[in-house]
Amino acid sequence: MAELFGTDGIRGVAGKELTARTAFALGNALCRLHRAPRVVVGRDTRTSSGMLALALAAGVAAGGGHVSEGGILPTAAVSFFVRREGADFGAVISASHNPPEYNGLKVFDRSGQKLAEEQEARLERGFDEYDFAPALACGDSRPLPERGAYADFLVAAASRPLAGKTFVLDCAYGAASSFAPRVFRRLGARVLPLCCGKDGRRINVRCGALHPARLCRAVRESGADAGFCFDGDADRVIAADEEGKIVDGDKILCILARALRAQGKLPGGLAVGTAHTNTGVERALAREGIRLLRADIGDKYVAAEMRRCGAAVGGEQSGHVILAEYAATGDGILTAVKLAELLCGEKLSALAAVPLLPQVNRSVRVHDKVRVLGSERVHAAVSRESANVERLVVRASGTEPVVRVFAEAASRRAALRAAERVVSEILAGEA
Repeated sequence: MAELFGTDGIRGVAGKELTARTAFALGNALCRLHRAPRVVVGRDTRTSSGMLALALAAGVAAGGGHVSEGGILPTAAVSFFVRREGADFGAVISASHNPPEYNGLKVFDRSGQKLAEEQEARLERGFDEYDFAPALACGDSRPLPERGAYADFLVAAASRPLAGKTFVLDCAYGAASSFAPRVFRRLGARVLPLCCGKDGRRINVRCGALHPARLCRAVRESGADAGFCFDGDADRVIAADEEGKIVDGDKILCILARALRAQGKLPGGLAVGTAHTNTGVERALAREGIRLLRADIGDKYVAAEMRRCGAAVGGEQSGHVILAEYAATGDGILTAVKLAELLCGEKLSALAAVPLLPQVNRSVRVHDKVRVLGSERVHAAVSRESANVERLVVRASGTEPVVRVFAEAASRRAALRAAERVVSEILAGEA
């Protein structure tokens, strides 16, 4: 198991936990996994992303590899270009939904999928000993050709134009800013941009997928047909219906699975969610003959389960949605386009009318996640409280020193009580 890599790459405060040395080491280690690799590199708008991209590219070139520098790109665009260009790897410099001072490094393989854990572990083993190519065999870094091909792909993915529709787009001052408004306008929609500047100091700050209240208010006030908010690297999306009510990743998964079933594009009648996917969604899908399979938390685990069972759609409550017909990883802009095209003749509020069970999520900052999860005291509390709720999940965050407690029950009161009792046991062990 890789130690630096979490559920979504390497993550930390730039210049502190995540330095140029780490980025160089990662780029150089790619030259150990593959001789003279071709690597597509993209980044979000954070102030530290340019510095880290340069360091990573230098590591690749020092080892004899070749970099296609994409500049500011959504994470899914890097996956797209890896496959389009026949590259060996893709590297993204982004901390996704985290605050501006954080940054991250994630890697795709030649199929555009996130690296498996054993590959991440192999990369880490190469971090302490650099692989320098001879002077006349060093690699290089060149601009990625035809950068606009990703926008062309998104436009072509739509099955119908969006003429006559109005959408609010909150790009979180991140990578979606360069693509989402342009794509929706090319499809004929009227776009009301929100937080669409490329301002790395404000990325994800009170905006975007983690803060949809601003989007909801803008949709209500403008009378738009719907709104979509992305996170910093645009691999997730949260929607707002025409009434300004949130449509989260669970409901989006349900809507798209039902649409695919109606189109005859849902192999095996399967959709993939996670341990957090609302039981209300599972029941709604079951009523239409669709079976929900659950993967571990993390979109790479959803993708792996989709490949295993041949599912066409999978997703997380947070807004990571994977549409296997089009992409190998979560793509917030693609998901928004495919959801928007369903609104020709339908209102999003009607499509999203899925009764959900109350859920409670608590995050506890701890010193040692492994020790907490192995605690007999915590295990006993989870066993005790599980009898009182529909589902209870305690897990370690893959990107922060945090243990997350999730409870779902028939009433919010029951879910809250179970979650708080488990949290109390965790805190007692930290005292």
